[in-house]
Amino acid sequence: MKSDILIKQLKEKIAGFEPTAKIEKVGEVLEVGDGVARVSGLSQVAASEMVEFDTAKGKVSGVALNLEESQIGVVVLGAQEHIKEGDLVSATGQILSVPVGESLVGRGVNALGEPVDGKAPLKISARYPVEKIAPGVITRES
Repeated sequence: MKSDILIKQLKEKIAGFEPTAKIEKVGEVLEVGDGVARVSGLSQVAASEMVEFDTAKGKVSGVALNLEESQIGVVVLGAQEHIKEGDLVSATGQILSVPVGESLVGRGVNALGEPVDGKAPLKISARYPVEKIAPGVITRES
């Protein structure tokens, strides 16, 4: 009796299963120290691209700066003590940027625009690159 019910439930779940696939750029931490992590496996990462370390205590942000053939150097922008050798690192596909907009007015945020005031999460309307080429002298307003 119980096995018939179990088989029926499994058949329903299998019938409703929709396989999905997505490509992720993932690497592995080789070593970490002094706010810098050496990461292998992220050969397609761009300079100044944001990455996320998947640690036992949650996600930690970083930015890829030193790009070599077999490994990259990542500046850790969060709690370095949570990152361990062997942790997974994923590329975000986003150049180092910070959130901008009205939702930041009156809020306490860290350097990455993440709230530190204990209030509700931010509703991010747009992001702005940290590094941007300044307009030429001729194109600037007087």
